[in-house]
Amino acid sequence: MNKKLYILIGLAVVLMLSATSCEDFLYQQPRLSQTTELTLSTYEGLQAATLGCYSPLYSSSWYGRNFVVTADLKGGNAKISPLNSGRFRTDYLWNNTPDASHALWTRAYQAIARTNNVINVIEDGFEEVGVSQAELNQLVGECKFIRALAYFDLARLFCQPYSLGADQLGVPVVLITENGKPERDNLGVVYDQVEADLLDAAAYLAAVSPNGGTDAVGWATSHAANALLARLYLYMEEWQTAADYATTVINGFPGSMYSATDYTTWDLGGVWGTDGASEVIFEVYGSEGNSTHANWDVISYIMSPDGYGDVGASDDVRNLMEEGVDVRHNLFVNTSAWPNDYWSLKYPGKAPDGNLREDNIVVLRLAEMYLIRAEAILNGASISGATAVGDVNLIRSNRGATALGDVTLTDLYQERRRELCYEGHELFDLARTQRPLVRVDYDGAVNQNIPFPDYRWAMPIPQAEMDANENMVQNPGY
Repeated sequence: MNKKLYILIGLAVVLMLSATSCEDFLYQQPRLSQTTELTLSTYEGLQAATLGCYSPLYSSSWYGRNFVVTADLKGGNAKISPLNSGRFRTDYLWNNTPDASHALWTRAYQAIARTNNVINVIEDGFEEVGVSQAELNQLVGECKFIRALAYFDLARLFCQPYSLGADQLGVPVVLITENGKPERDNLGVVYDQVEADLLDAAAYLAAVSPNGGTDAVGWATSHAANALLARLYLYMEEWQTAADYATTVINGFPGSMYSATDYTTWDLGGVWGTDGASEVIFEVYGSEGNSTHANWDVISYIMSPDGYGDVGASDDVRNLMEEGVDVRHNLFVNTSAWPNDYWSLKYPGKAPDGNLREDNIVVLRLAEMYLIRAEAILNGASISGATAVGDVNLIRSNRGATALGDVTLTDLYQERRRELCYEGHELFDLARTQRPLVRVDYDGAVNQNIPFPDYRWAMPIPQAEMDANENMVQNPGY
């Protein structure tokens, strides 16, 4: 399939190629007089364009704040705190409408547009004296990884889960950037594209990024592509393949599991959120130098009582952790003004000074691979030497938690919640496993619990998109 990427008027998709993901990555900006064609006519320009593909990931619409926060607010891990100023109440109450949906749509398609430009130029036969095919493949691999992540996140947020069927409404899969009005593909087509891009990325990317900089895991690598494939196959319920890819990462990734000390944040003597932390496979590197940095509208500020503090921690997830034993129970903070309310410490601001305007946002890490493999084994997969209880207890032993004698799927889901809370998983974990949302610690006026199935598990397509594209179909129920 070779569909075209249509830039819709209502989305204002800007195809700037100069933004960077990390402050150390690149400061050189393409001249304002340059066209896209001129920028992409040299290897140096293609490198700069690839760097620009990382930047949307850090926007407040995506991993910089809203995508992660929405998944935990709507999933029951987070709640509106007593410091709330009105932010995120719509998500918390599950009252989203086309006029109050999610801006990920715009940012993800911006990233897709940028990646398409680089991929198409190189795959159409770009050559330059002194530039090897391996160097070009590295750029294609980075772009395909980012494009796959964009489509996967769009599908998770705006579509019903894949477990309900591949023939349902997906999002437009578009691979060439130009104007037009695309129709939605079915979800199977979207997942097929994510899979194809990640398989190419895993083959093309180096195990250690050649880009350098202060944070090696802020770049796409073959380990990151394999880890995202493991997650993709988990969502597709291809249990053996999910287990195989998770095992590939577990056996090949050079990092190691956080110890109980490591798991805490830098201000508590740990490494969470610091550059290149040992368990992290891929993260979005936080920097005020990023062109999509949102000033104070960042994840650290919204989740800290020393910042805006609108998004607090739910007792529903805190109560799953053994107090005084499980180090994960320590990753919460209260204040003298609000002694009975808590906030997550997973985003304390970057070390060493705790700048709340910056934080690294973890996307993939080693613990998730063990959880994926354990869930796959519980669903029938087989890996020599591995057991579900062994994988779960490996995590628990590294968090100071009591070992389990056996593991059921319910135990597994609870362990995922303990380990991955505030990293943007719980909403999608509930959806893919077709479990209802049940909230005990809740102070909203409506929608405390959400049954499954329900139309609201897919966010509405933004109204601006509906207005701009006569071929776009709204999700049922809206």
